[in-house]
Amino acid sequence: MNFDTVLIATLGITLVSSFIVSVLLVLTQKWHGRLSLDSDTTGAQKFHAIPVPRIGGVGLFAGLVAGALALTWLPLEASPGKDTQQVILLLIAGLPAFLAGLAEDITKQVSISARLLATFISAALAAWLLDAQLTRVDTLGLDALMSFGPLALLFTCFAVGGVANAVNIIDGFNGLASGSVALMLAGLGALAYFADDMWLVQMCLLGAAACIGFMLLNYPFGKIFLGDGGAYLAGFWLAECAVLLLSRNPEVSTWAVLLACIYPVWETLFSIWRKGVYRKTGVGQPDKVHFHMLVFRRLIGQWVGRHAPSWLRHGLTSLFIWAMVLACQVAAVTLTGQAHPTFALAIIVYVAMYAMIYRSMVKGCQPSFSAEPDTERVIQA
Repeated sequence: MNFDTVLIATLGITLVSSFIVSVLLVLTQKWHGRLSLDSDTTGAQKFHAIPVPRIGGVGLFAGLVAGALALTWLPLEASPGKDTQQVILLLIAGLPAFLAGLAEDITKQVSISARLLATFISAALAAWLLDAQLTRVDTLGLDALMSFGPLALLFTCFAVGGVANAVNIIDGFNGLASGSVALMLAGLGALAYFADDMWLVQMCLLGAAACIGFMLLNYPFGKIFLGDGGAYLAGFWLAECAVLLLSRNPEVSTWAVLLACIYPVWETLFSIWRKGVYRKTGVGQPDKVHFHMLVFRRLIGQWVGRHAPSWLRHGLTSLFIWAMVLACQVAAVTLTGQAHPTFALAIIVYVAMYAMIYRSMVKGCQPSFSAEPDTERVIQA
C-alpha cells in the first residue's frame, strides 16, 4: 500500500474509533456516572448546569491507539517498520500525563502539581524513547546553553509540561480545546510536510483525527467533556509533535513552531501575569476572566443575546477563537523559509491583537479584572 492510502485509512480508523468510544461513554454514563460525571456546576470556571461525563480523554486515547495499531499493521511500501512503531513509543510516553489527568477526572483529588509532574515524566520518557529533546531555541545566547544535555532535557520537560497544562487551561467551552489542538496539529503537520518529514505528518494528523472524532459529540452540544485526561493527552501530543519537528528538522524555525502554538502558550503566560503579578491572587486561583470566558460573556453575549441557546453561544465562542488559531497556522506556513525575526514579529502582532481585544472586553468590568457576577447558568448538554 502506498503512503497516501495508508494515511487515509489510518486517519479514518483513528477518527471512527475515537467517536465510537466517546458514544459508548455517553450511552453508558448511568453505569460509570458516579465516578465520571462533572457534577460541579458552581465553580468559577464552570459553564454547564447538567452533569456531563468528563472522561472524553478515553475516547481520544482509544482513537490514538487504534491509529497506532493501524500504522503498525498496515503494509507501507515507502516507510520502514521502525518508523511506524515509533508512534506506539510516543503513546507509551504519554501514559503518565494521560493517566494522571484521568485519575483527576475520576477521583477529583489529584493535585495540579502531581499532574504537572506526570507531564514532565511523559516528556522525559519521550526524550528517552524517541530522542524528542529540544537542543536549540534559535535565540542568540540561549542556544549555547541548550548544548548542555541536562539543561536541554529540563527545558524540554518544562516546555512539554507547560503546553499540556496550557491546553487544560483553554478547555472551557465545547470544542474549544480539541478544535484548537486539531488546528495547531494541522499547522505543525504542514510545516513537517514542507520539511519532507512524512512520519511526523502522520503523527500530527493522527492527533487531529482523534480530536475530531471526540468533537463530533462534544461540539456544539457538549454531550461529553474532554476532561483533564483528554486535555493533558492532547496537550502532550501537540507539544511532542512540536519538539519532534524541531529535533528532526534543523531547518524549521523554533519561532515558526511557537507561532503555530501561540494561543494556549500566551493564554497561560498572560494568566500567570494577571493572577500572580497584577491581581496577586495566586497563580492557581481560578477566576472568570480568561480570554475565552470574556469572549463568551462580552462578545458572543452581545452579538446573539444572553438568552440565546447555550449551545449556540458555546459554538460561536469556539469559532471566534478558532479563527485566531487558524490565522496563526496560515501565518506560520505562509512564512516558511523566512528568518526567525519574521516569525517573532508575527508573534508580537498576535500578542498585540490579543491585548487589544482583551482590553476592549474588560472595559467596564469591576476593578482588578473581575468579571461581572455569574448570575446565569448555561447548559452544555
